[in-house]
Amino acid sequence: MEGISKDAVSVSEVDHYVKFPNGSEIWVDGLDDKERVEKILGREYATVHLNEISQIPYNTVLMVLTRLAQKVTDLNGNHCINKAYYDLNPVGRAHWGYKLFVEKKDPFSGESIPNPNDYASMTLNPDDNVENLPEGYISDILDRLPENKRRRFRLGEWNDPEGVVFPNWRVVESVPDEVKRHSSVSYGLDFGFSVNPTALVRLFLLGDDLYIEELIYENELTNAALATRINKLKPTATIFADSAEPKSIRELQIAEIRIVGASKGPDSRRQGIDWLLGKNLFGTRGSVNVQSELMNYEWKTKNERVLPEPIDDYDHAIDAIRYGAEPFMRVRKVAGNALRTRKMAGGVGR
Repeated sequence: MEGISKDAVSVSEVDHYVKFPNGSEIWVDGLDDKERVEKILGREYATVHLNEISQIPYNTVLMVLTRLAQKVTDLNGNHCINKAYYDLNPVGRAHWGYKLFVEKKDPFSGESIPNPNDYASMTLNPDDNVENLPEGYISDILDRLPENKRRRFRLGEWNDPEGVVFPNWRVVESVPDEVKRHSSVSYGLDFGFSVNPTALVRLFLLGDDLYIEELIYENELTNAALATRINKLKPTATIFADSAEPKSIRELQIAEIRIVGASKGPDSRRQGIDWLLGKNLFGTRGSVNVQSELMNYEWKTKNERVLPEPIDDYDHAIDAIRYGAEPFMRVRKVAGNALRTRKMAGGVGR
């Protein structure tokens, strides 16, 4: 910084902070493991900058904002206005950042926020930063990207991803009462903790329509805390959970929760995706993380070719949906086997 010598600034490479002569400090931490999250929650801040929020769930952001509680005054007694700043390469319009900063709506309720003037956004394109870019970067790389990626990385537009796995979904305000009365109900649970969230969804299946309600999407939930949350929800059907977590499933069963491990075979993910692609998916307005995942869950690509395998991201609620869909898929499989048996029996009788 201008006017400050390097010798006057102290840098801690262990705790990742920079301290200035006036006592101000800049701390740099991440949200990618439990220890680093605990460091963030153990301090208070006057300003927070969250980088690349396309990768950060809104629940995590709310958790970080609870630490925006530092009270700072200058020598004249003027108070610092605490603020949060965010950046990202724009993603789909279902992302909470678009809802909050562009639509000025609460990402959970979908209602207009009471203080819209407190939320501002701006676009910084490569043209605005050309003096810091290598020659030819814009013309030879960004301008030659496929149109969908060019709109995102060159123009900075909020744009639905290319090659999304689930194009067959839309948002509804809530699950209609008629659907609740006549549908089959199931629950799906994907375990997480520090880096990945725990995701619990409720599914309503009526014909080819699958309605999805996000019930829990949260980091740092112990099994005891999760059991308390689930018992308060009073689920009306069995919860199908990730069978790779037998200890967690057993602890929830001890807490008198009706839960079993979902069947996981070598091709269970693709089978679940194929089944979901055959349905009309409806995410409720308040299921913001479900919407974000459905918007951003893409097929992998190689040399601009789409591969028949999804990315390993934006899949926590989607995994929970797949687990919860197991009893519906099982009914279809049993019905299909019964139909084939009848056809074989008919053939023998001729």
